[in-house]
Amino acid sequence: MNHKVAIVTGGTGAIGRAISFKLSDEGIKIYVPTRDLAKFNEVFDRSQNADTNEFNLNKIFSFNCDITDENSVIEFVNNICAIENGRIDYLINTAGGIDNPVKTAELKTKSLLNMLDLNFMSAFYFSREVLKYMLKNNFGRIISFGSKSSTEITADRFAYSFSKRGVIDLMNILSEENKDFNIRCNTIIPGIVDTPSNREWGDEDDFKKWTNTNDIAEIVSDLLKDKFKSLRSSELKLYNSV
Repeated sequence: MNHKVAIVTGGTGAIGRAISFKLSDEGIKIYVPTRDLAKFNEVFDRSQNADTNEFNLNKIFSFNCDITDENSVIEFVNNICAIENGRIDYLINTAGGIDNPVKTAELKTKSLLNMLDLNFMSAFYFSREVLKYMLKNNFGRIISFGSKSSTEITADRFAYSFSKRGVIDLMNILSEENKDFNIRCNTIIPGIVDTPSNREWGDEDDFKKWTNTNDIAEIVSDLLKDKFKSLRSSELKLYNSV
């Protein structure tokens, strides 16, 4: 996996940063789209190892990008390919968000469109644009994140569930359309993930049952390897015991 190039959307989030560090440690060059370069620098500054005082250079880079804006995504992907001589090997779509629970009869159109932009359209824009280069190179791996509510009926979560269901369908269809070009698309569907924001409402007993971000990063890393080259159009459920 050395010398491969990856884009990780949502890279400054809890899941995205765990994936970015894991893949970077394996020799993959990472690009993270962000609208907050100061936060990116804060998250990924590991230039000094606290235990050994040794210099540790990460191959994790960023450019400004609004993941919900089509032209911004196109510019971001084209800039990466210009730097990397037309290569993007991996795309990991972790970007997304969840809204407050609301009855569908009371759901505002703006809230629905916001969930679609943040969860589905961002994954669609990035997947479509990187595919143009993956097809030329006859190689590519795309991994996106769905949600438990996108596979099970969940009251008061229509906007979120609908937007995440679209991500699953997108990955399955792209995998089928591009199976003859050594391009594989998979979806990871986590339950509750152990993140700082979730720990604000959970307790110690809950934390033990939740999915660890480093475990998710390990699974992503494995999915990119050739040993899973036959695993197409998959929906991998990482449910916990709650």
